[in-house]
Amino acid sequence: MTTSRRTTKEIGDGGETLAAEVLTAAGYAIVERNVRVGNVEVDIVAQNHDRLVFVEVKTRKADTHDWRYGIDRAKIRRLARAGAVYVRSRDLPYEVQIDAILVTARPDGTWCDVEHLRDIALPPVCRR
Repeated sequence: MTTSRRTTKEIGDGGETLAAEVLTAAGYAIVERNVRVGNVEVDIVAQNHDRLVFVEVKTRKADTHDWRYGIDRAKIRRLARAGAVYVRSRDLPYEVQIDAILVTARPDGTWCDVEHLRDIALPPVCRR
């Protein structure tokens, strides 16, 4: 009996689909997936009440490093700016929220953990 291993892209795409399902189950409405705003790709844009939520999905195999390291301060800033541009360019009356969904897959591609981190944006940074 052979075990079919999925490619990294297949696992990533599956993680994004799982993340969209998690958001929908939590009451979010999916607006768009894999949208480019300037030079930033946003994995999922969803609406949750009066907020437009920009979601970064990180899918990692269980035997790799902690996926939280892939979401740093600079990534959060880029997502926040992209969210502001997205809302402003479409003249939408929503606040921007940044979420992350962390998905862990076993080497065979089955899911073993999903964590939804809500409203992870940092306060505005003062520039001098």
